Amino acid sequence: MAQARVAAAAALLVAGLAAGQDVSNFVTSPAVGLGPLELRSQSPLSILRLTPTPKTPSVLAAGQWQLELLTSWNNYFDYEPGLYTIDAETLRFTMSATYGVTPRLELAIGVPVSYRGGGIMDRFIENFEGLLHVANKERKLFPRNRYLVEIHGPNGRTFQLTGKDAGWGIEDTTIGARYQLAPGTESTPALMALFTVKLPTGRRSSLFSSGGMDVAAGISAGQRLGRHFVGYASLAATHYAETDMVGVRLKPNQLSLFTGLEYRHSPRMSWLLQALVTSPGAEHFGGFSKNTYEITVGLKRVLNPNLLLEASLLENLFIFDNSPDVGFHVGLVWRSNRPRGKV
Repeated sequence: MAQARVAAAAALLVAGLAAGQDVSNFVTSPAVGLGPLELRSQSPLSILRLTPTPKTPSVLAAGQWQLELLTSWNNYFDYEPGLYTIDAETLRFTMSATYGVTPRLELAIGVPVSYRGGGIMDRFIENFEGLLHVANKERKLFPRNRYLVEIHGPNGRTFQLTGKDAGWGIEDTTIGARYQLAPGTESTPALMALFTVKLPTGRRSSLFSSGGMDVAAGISAGQRLGRHFVGYASLAATHYAETDMVGVRLKPNQLSLFTGLEYRHSPRMSWLLQALVTSPGAEHFGGFSKNTYEITVGLKRVLNPNLLLEASLLENLFIFDNSPDVGFHVGLVWRSNRPRGKV
């Protein structure tokens, strides 16, 4: 009897481990792995406007649901004398739902909510950048952990937010459609077309919205590169309805180029290195008239057949005036089981 109980316990353990190893709900094409980290550009200008989020180039099965909670925690010190000072920390939660309409088409909606204030990370960042000998010396000239957004427009107008303006707010809602152009194989890439619309649901007066309805379209690809690696790339173009923000003239169109490399450490876990380049967003306005370069390292891990965790670190080592000094990202993705007979 004791031997039977031991055998039953061993069988249950093996079954549990096997269930934990089941990643078929998240890896649905032989061309891709767990996919890129879902972290869009964190530049302060990009956050206000529509910018595409990297996505795995595969869609849900018809009738399948996916729910996401993506969190980003960023510290900014973007300073251009005479033009702008952005000294802030943000905590953002993006809640989204995606539904597979057909075997090739899925629809999604996302609602971001964020807190903006002075934060707590300034001392840590100063010490960390000092250790790497890439410190932003101008950061040390200003008080730690303050909230200041000060923009001097070309028309002589100054826009300012300070500590009394810190707080929570709803940002602009996004609605998207993604269409599978090719599912991919081990030797041919998976291809997906993307279309996204941003609706102005945030408060423009406190910079939780850029105002107007923006649209973006692009294409993403993924391809297995040998046994352990998967490469990803996407190109997207965005058109903006509003080209003026607190007196600063913004470009009506932007391009973004994303590349990523996934290392499949195991069936359940991957390490990722990603790079995102966004074209200039402003006309003749310091760092925001330059390309934004963001590099992210992170991991993805399947916790069970329906739940996936991702986490990453974004560090701005070289360009200080148009992107976060440091950013942390954590996401949880829940995906329902694929309906029987659906592919």
